[in-house]
Order: sequence, then structure tokens, then C-alpha cells
Amino acid sequence: MILRSVLLAVCFAASAGAGETHVALDFSKRAQVIENIGSSTGMHGDYIARHWRPETVDAIADLLFSRRFDADGAAEGIGLSSFRIQIGGGGAGEAGGIKEPWRRTDCFLRPDGTYDWSGQGQGTLYWRRKALEYDVPTVIGYLNSPPVYFTHSGYTFKTNETFTTNLRDECFDGYAQFLARVAAHGQALGMPFTHLSPVNEPQWFWKGTPGRAKQEGSPWTNGQIARLVRLADAAFRDHGVSTKLLIPEAADYDALATPMPERPFAAATDQVRAFWGRDGGHYVGDLPSLETVAAGHAYFSDGSVDELIHTRTAVKKAVEDVGSGLRFWQTEYSLLGQGWTGGLPAWSVDEMDAALLLARNIHVDFTLADAAAWQWWSSTEPKLGRVPRYCLIECDPHGDQTYRATKLLWALGHYSRFVRPGMVRVPVEAEGAVAERLARVMASAYYDADRHRWAMVVINFTNRKQEIRFSTKRLPRSEERWTTAGFLTDRKHDLQRFDLSGDAFSMPPKSIVTLLGEPAPR
Repeated sequence: MILRSVLLAVCFAASAGAGETHVALDFSKRAQVIENIGSSTGMHGDYIARHWRPETVDAIADLLFSRRFDADGAAEGIGLSSFRIQIGGGGAGEAGGIKEPWRRTDCFLRPDGTYDWSGQGQGTLYWRRKALEYDVPTVIGYLNSPPVYFTHSGYTFKTNETFTTNLRDECFDGYAQFLARVAAHGQALGMPFTHLSPVNEPQWFWKGTPGRAKQEGSPWTNGQIARLVRLADAAFRDHGVSTKLLIPEAADYDALATPMPERPFAAATDQVRAFWGRDGGHYVGDLPSLETVAAGHAYFSDGSVDELIHTRTAVKKAVEDVGSGLRFWQTEYSLLGQGWTGGLPAWSVDEMDAALLLARNIHVDFTLADAAAWQWWSSTEPKLGRVPRYCLIECDPHGDQTYRATKLLWALGHYSRFVRPGMVRVPVEAEGAVAERLARVMASAYYDADRHRWAMVVINFTNRKQEIRFSTKRLPRSEERWTTAGFLTDRKHDLQRFDLSGDAFSMPPKSIVTLLGEPAPR
């Protein structure tokens, strides 16, 4: 889509009355373009695609990618516009040292230096085919570890606690060539990766004990990332691939935006300035194969409302300070850490509470950090605990192949299904402090100028019903009448359609509504 969209501005103010919120859509202002909203295979998607019944895997893919509605007006899926697919480092089998079989990966590269595109390739190929079938515009291949044949430890994780990459010094070029070969293979199949992400959360030590390690991973210093990216850029250009490199996948917003000299991973902090600031020491912003995007993860940034605000404001400022058209993508988040309860006692939090916390994190990343993309962590995982926190779809990878869509899936769907690539976000002008609004009612809106349509997501974080009244002003065309429809998720409904007449609707307690508008026929 040509990005000609004009922004709506949303103005809302809670009245002194009981639970009434006024929302005004102002078409005269503009913020960032939304590029994609997605999820990933996590560490289970490859295993499921290779070992589960095809019809079951297809049904899971429908939940993730479908944009259809059933006869009752309910969404059949959440229409992801991006998908991250794991590229394995080669920790398959018990000798690979990873404890759980569904977290082990094969590798396209073989010990003799040849490539085998079967094996793990069958799982990645399935998800790439599905992304193509559903016309998913952004497909990212991500790696947690370099190929095992290139590592110091002989595993796809570290076995000692030293803050340096597990990639052997003489294998940097080999890893760069591996990335280029993976990109070229996808391009030859007609299913190219739009991006490859070669490092993941470089701030952690990723130390594991062989036989008990949880997952693949490696630390990286900023200098090591820059060295790899320069070599990979040259290899991509030699192979003639259009795939872009995506870095640094910072483990949290502090490392992305702030120097942290006192931390053990000090050499992997202040990453926006390090890579895109010309005085940052490791400038790679002029490499043609590098996407002009700072990618970071939102973990451990949600412990309080103040932390939600502070971390997002810092990321936005860091990106603005380096300029040069740099954008910010939030590329991984789940309800990890202590912030997932939203200040409530853990025993009292239910699945809808978790969904509201997810929606609030998307809201603040779009409205405070100006994120141009937002991606959840794992699409599928086993059930872990009473309340889903880490996946959109609960499943048992070694059991009877059953699965269940969680409220987290539908909360993400309020954005991914209706806020499409190329739409422009609405800045929020509201009465009251930001912190107050984040505890009550939040609204953001997005406009598609090509189709003259808008979408507004409203989150009722309270235990009270909210009466929402909305209006439009400064329309970019002569239309003064709109047709509107809404979609509701609460404890009883999952993206359920409801029709709207007039300029007001009621939101149940603890609910999410997406409102759609387009010009009424004349």
C-alpha cells in the first residue's frame, strides 16, 4: 500500500458522570505509519508443523492468519500481518544438550559444509507456505544461535558465563554466508524472508548445562553485532537477495535506549545510538541490507504504570535523537516477569485480566513509543500455570494434539485484524494524566486514506461499564456520515461483531472493543 494515509487524532475525556467517555476523531493530525502486527513460531512451531496431524496444524494457522468471519459475525482468526519463523542452530537430538524435545532444532547447514533443506526445513517451509497463502506481508526468519558447528561451546548455548559471543572468531564470515544462503534459498522458492534477525536478546549470558539447557542463545557485544552485520550485508549483496537484516532484538527497552556501564552486559547497551548514531562507535546505518529499524523486546517494562510510561518515552526519544528515518519495532513480548498481574494479587488474575494487560502494552507501545510494528512472542506453547501468559494458543506438543485459543489471541486480534499495514496512528489528546488513563479507559485510532476507513481500539480497564460516545471532525473528504460496526472481547465474547447505530455504545467491564468506520453510501 502506498503510505499516503492521513492521521486521525483521538480526543477523549472521562466525564464526571459514572463511566462515560467521550472520543473525538480528528483527521487533521498524524503520527507513525503502522507497518505490521504479528507473532512467531516460538520454540514449538517447527515441532508442531512436523509432527502433528496436518488438519490440526492448518486449523491453528487459520486462527493466526484468517481474516474471515463466520455466519454469526465472529472472527475465524486474527489476520496477522507479520510472522517470525525460527531458523534452528542445530541443537537437535539429546546430544544437542536441550532438555525438551520440542525446543530442539535441526540446522540447514550440515557438518560437512553442505546444506540440507529437509528436516527442520519442513517445519519452516510449512509456515512460509501459510504466510504466502494468507498474504502475510512481513515474514522474519530469526535465529537464537549461530549454527552449532561455528560455536565455542559445541552447543547452541554457552556453557560458561562470559559476556562474549558463542560464535568462534574465525566463523563470523561463515555465519554471514549461512544467513545469505538461507535468504537466497527462500527467494529461490518464491517464499522469501522479508527479514533475517541474526542475534537475539544479546544482553543475556545464555549459559546452560548440557542435557538440561532450556533453549538456544548467545550473548553479543555491540562490536560483535556490527562486525557480523557488515559481513552479512556484503554476503547479501553478493547473493543478490532482497532480504533485510533486522537488529539488535534488545532484551529490554533499557538496553535499547540507555547506556548502562554498571551492568555485566554494558557492551550491549545504548544500542540505538551505537548502531544508528554516527558518534555511537559501531555505526552500521549506511548498510543497504540493514533495515532502518531498531528492534527491541518489551519484557520487564510493565512492572508499573510509571514504568510503562518511562521506558516507552525513553525509546521514542532515543530513536528521534538519531534521526535518519529510523523506526522502532517491538518484536517480542509476553506476560513475563512480575508485571503481568497489573498490580492485582496473582491468585485473582484471570484470563481476561491477562488479555487486558496485553492490550494495554500494545496501546502504550503504539501511543507512547511510536512503535511502527508490534509482535507477540510465541503463537503456541504448552499450558503453563493457571492463566495463559506466554502463548496465544495453548497446546500439548507431546500429548493428544489438542489446542485452545486463549483470550490473548483475541486481544492481539483487536489490533492485528483491523489495524492493517499502511494505516496511520492517531495521537491521543485527553484530559487527565497519562497514568490515570492507563488505569481506566484507553483509545487509539488508525486511518486508511486509500480506502477512507478508520479503526479505533478502546480498552476498558475498569470493573465498571463504560458508555463511549464518539464523533468525527476535519474529515479529509466531504463525507459527513459514517457506517460503523464494532467487535467485542470480554469474558463471554471473542471478537464478536455487534452493529452500531448512532454515535455511542456501551462497553462491559474489563473489555476491548474495536470500532470500524467507513463512509456511508449516498
